[in-house]
Amino acid sequence: MKNRVTTQMDEQVYDNNDTHLWMAVMDRAVRDLIALERYRQDPKVMEDPVFRYDYRTLKRWFHSSSMEPGSFNWICSLVSIDPKWALKRLEERLKVGLVPDFNKRNRLEKSVGPAAAAA
Repeated sequence: MKNRVTTQMDEQVYDNNDTHLWMAVMDRAVRDLIALERYRQDPKVMEDPVFRYDYRTLKRWFHSSSMEPGSFNWICSLVSIDPKWALKRLEERLKVGLVPDFNKRNRLEKSVGPAAAAA
């Protein structure tokens, strides 16, 4: 039996097995992010190039604009969640930084001025 998305009465109906699988992928990514954020507080860990690579790669996955199967945006689309909303909620609830550093700096500069943000 082939799994596929069907349309009934203008609503998308998803195969539960596929949806559960991709929600498990999202859950694993969130758990990994929490763990990496916790370890990131240790300066010794931040010196490890493998840790930094994993950390950057995971953050990029959350921020990728890709709609390829398996991407953050694709999974959000599969379960009808707005990716921007999901990122904001994750950041608020998990106390992790999901907004790229350059965006935070730009917001800080707008609110306090470039000289204060650089300090």
